[in-house]
Amino acid sequence: MRNNEPRLSTHDRPSQELVDEVVRQFVDLLIAGGTSVDMIRSATTRSLLNSVDANLATTFTQLGEIQRDCMEVMCTWRREIKFVDGQGVPLPLRQGIGVGSFDALCKSAGCKNEAQAILKTLFDFGAISIDGDGGIVPETPTFLLGRAHGSGRLAVDGVLKQLKGFLQVVHRNVCSVSGTNKSRFERACTVSVAAELEAIFDTLVRSRGQEFIDSIDEWLERNAKRESVSGRYLELGAGVYFIELGERENSSKKG
Repeated sequence: MRNNEPRLSTHDRPSQELVDEVVRQFVDLLIAGGTSVDMIRSATTRSLLNSVDANLATTFTQLGEIQRDCMEVMCTWRREIKFVDGQGVPLPLRQGIGVGSFDALCKSAGCKNEAQAILKTLFDFGAISIDGDGGIVPETPTFLLGRAHGSGRLAVDGVLKQLKGFLQVVHRNVCSVSGTNKSRFERACTVSVAAELEAIFDTLVRSRGQEFIDSIDEWLERNAKRESVSGRYLELGAGVYFIELGERENSSKKG
């Protein structure tokens, strides 16, 4: 590491409770799909051994409560018109305070943590950098993955929450056939197409997916401060993801 590169901060491991919940739901789904306990045990053992032997370039980081602020900052930077140029690209931000500053961005995002703490976390993570003019610029459109100065960096608590959210809705829908719970919306589609179309499809999913997520996020933000009559609050959200299941034989090919 060069002297002018920041030292990456260390964080605690993700909570055992969250890991337990993700693994439990996944195992439940495997069993519901007809997988035996012996098969699950064997696959888990092999996966753990392969993970230990692998030389992973990714650094796993737990960010805790500041992660929400970091995600809001990155979303606001891309979404609010005063922080983007004519093409919708996030503008470089000044350090310090005032119009066009990172501090102003944090205020617009409604952050609970201090702007300097968020700035340091984003910088350590590799989500932002300093350009040649001293401006603060984004390096990634998402706060789950970061550059981390030549190696990968991943916000493991955010990933575990996404896994939990996805597995939870699938788990609920599988259980709903017994009448235990009402099913939630969950749809996916896959079709085999020419490999040359992958890049085009990726652009399509990114564009349409971002539009959908932005519309959901705007609704959630509008209602986030609404007081609950019952005094109960739920963390809600929606997700969109790209599916690539590997190469398949063209079923339409004539023999």
